Amino acid sequence: MIIMRRSAVSLAIVATIVMLSLSCNKYKEYSQKPELEPLQQGLKTSIAVGYCASIAASAFEGKPLPGNVTFNKNLGLIYITFDQTHPLPFNQNIGDIIIAGVWQQNSGVISILFANFDLLNYKTKIYGINTVPVIDDPIKGITTILAKQDVIISTGADTILDLSNMTNLLFNNEIDRLNTTEPNDLNIAVKQNVWFVNIDRAGTYDNVLDDNFTITGGGQIVELEGNTGGILYHAIINAKVNYSVCSNNPISGTAFTQNIKAGGEPSIDLGNSLLSFHNTCDGMAHVDFSCGKYITYNNKNIALNLK
Repeated sequence: MIIMRRSAVSLAIVATIVMLSLSCNKYKEYSQKPELEPLQQGLKTSIAVGYCASIAASAFEGKPLPGNVTFNKNLGLIYITFDQTHPLPFNQNIGDIIIAGVWQQNSGVISILFANFDLLNYKTKIYGINTVPVIDDPIKGITTILAKQDVIISTGADTILDLSNMTNLLFNNEIDRLNTTEPNDLNIAVKQNVWFVNIDRAGTYDNVLDDNFTITGGGQIVELEGNTGGILYHAIINAKVNYSVCSNNPISGTAFTQNIKAGGEPSIDLGNSLLSFHNTCDGMAHVDFSCGKYITYNNKNIALNLK
């Protein structure tokens, strides 16, 4: 009898341990930190393209240029050197970027080569951005647009600097891309794989770091998988960046990250987070809402780690 009671107690203890273990594992599964890598990629790449668009517009319009920029007008090539004194916003890398451009009146098409410059510090390297349209409106400022298919992640990207075959038809087709409707909804932006960058140079053409950037878009720059094997996406709406005001984070706007189970139908949402940017220059964003794997991060601040 005593032996039976002891066996029952042992079974109860084992059952309790198993239940606690399962509960802990369940809590661990649903207390994961929101994965912000796609958001970081979107912001860094959009800012880099916007920076280059600002420089290109100033160069081809004959405006003053920053001290780290050299313009070869005969070749249509712009050379930018980044160092500690002249950084690329949200990036601490040192290296060079080369821009090739074709310009007509107040609009142009540029290609960007990241020569020895690691834009993302990620296992997949971006080597260049192909044929980006740019327009400089005297009232609205500069607008440029980046699509996922413009991103070059293979070697041999230096061929993009040859724009000698840019016919008027090709030029106009590129400029027409700027007529794409800019999304104002995060759910639309996350599916588009298109990023819009609007730039106000604030009249200081030789200082891009005080330009006012506004970024809207979403999707994936390069494909990323989350910790649970899902595909990671992001969206950004009206993220305001002025690097001279804050070098750690956008100062306003909203963002969204989403983890969707890879393969199979229907798509399974493993977790998503809605974030807002603030003008406290602390390198953080506020998690307004989180669910799924990230549910425990509701109403918390989270580090953007943009540098």
